[in-house]
Amino acid sequence: MITRREMNGSLTAALAALFSGGTGALLQAQATLAQEGAPSHMSNMSSVAVKTLMQEPLADIPNAEVTVITLTVAPGAVSPPHEHTGPVFAYLLEGEIENQVDPNPPQKYTPGEYFYEPPLHVHRSLRNLSGTEPAKLLIFQIGEKGKQFTVGAK
Repeated sequence: MITRREMNGSLTAALAALFSGGTGALLQAQATLAQEGAPSHMSNMSSVAVKTLMQEPLADIPNAEVTVITLTVAPGAVSPPHEHTGPVFAYLLEGEIENQVDPNPPQKYTPGEYFYEPPLHVHRSLRNLSGTEPAKLLIFQIGEKGKQFTVGAK
């Protein structure tokens, strides 16, 4: 089993490569991690499976930084329309939601599902479909350091 520390180290290396040198640097970081080999306790494993959940190009954002948050949506809550200045990558941890980002129709998500929101597309709503249980999402958002990430819709 990979430890949280090892996972954080790998994630940090990949994100640092991505933001310091773009996609080529990220691929180099992945190759370097692979060459370094698995942690000693993983070397006895017969295989480790990697599955790409999604892959999207990043907008050219000056002084970019990534923020990783958990977003808890109260039972029955609905977000007001807004936009994000950078891309959003979301993974549903708990609950069931309906999400609608222009120009797409509303979509339902359950735990283990994920979605991407392009920058400056109107996010019409994020609605918790349960009237009794919160929904929880893991969000990776990329924006310009020191700038507001979420703004009201036009």
